[in-house]
Amino acid sequence: MTASPAAGFAADAVLSLRHVGTEREPVVIIDGATGQAAALREVAATRSAFAPAADVGSAYPGLLGPAPVAYIDAMVRGVLPLIAAHFTCRAVQPARARGNFSLVTTPPADLTDDQRVPHVDTADRLQFATVHYLSAGDHGGTAFFRHRATGFETIDADRLPAYRAARDRDPPAPPGYCTGTTDAFDLLEVIPAAPDRLILYRAALLHSGLIGALPAAASDPRHGRLTGNLFLQCRIAA
Repeated sequence: MTASPAAGFAADAVLSLRHVGTEREPVVIIDGATGQAAALREVAATRSAFAPAADVGSAYPGLLGPAPVAYIDAMVRGVLPLIAAHFTCRAVQPARARGNFSLVTTPPADLTDDQRVPHVDTADRLQFATVHYLSAGDHGGTAFFRHRATGFETIDADRLPAYRAARDRDPPAPPGYCTGTTDAFDLLEVIPAAPDRLILYRAALLHSGLIGALPAAASDPRHGRLTGNLFLQCRIAA
């Protein structure tokens, strides 16, 4: 399905919608989201102080840097009506938002066990995530998965205990980034990266970045896998 973009995105942006797996979770795709990918790369390269994600307690496999407040605010304004239209069928209000630039820099051999499997950002069905691909080239998109032992594609608070117990019994993850079906997870859907493409999905949906070989200058925002990321906690409007 295609439609006109919501407010907050470029006037000529193109919106499409996919439903993932048997749970039919929406993933919203906006191509040409801002018309500002090159400018945002330059901001990341010249004005953002990147640091290891582990320094702020994040499991992201690389570096995080602050993104402009105006950019994050525009993303929030843009996605709120999309969340209401495609996820909640009711008006929503922002409860909390955080955003940043991200660069994947961890070599596949150095990943932790948790970084080698699909994950959810939080077990909360009212938190949403965006990935805005800012690289000039294709450095890997995003994939969505089903956990084989439980059949879960989303992990909320009710499912979390059973999921954790089943994960303890799963076979070890293969080395490297998760880019396809494994003994523990089935690949459901792949959204390829494209410059200035933004995807919106429920943060409780199992997913993984599709990371192949790291670029030679992985830590350089002009040449690495640079994304803008938003994590938006919502509440149903009164």
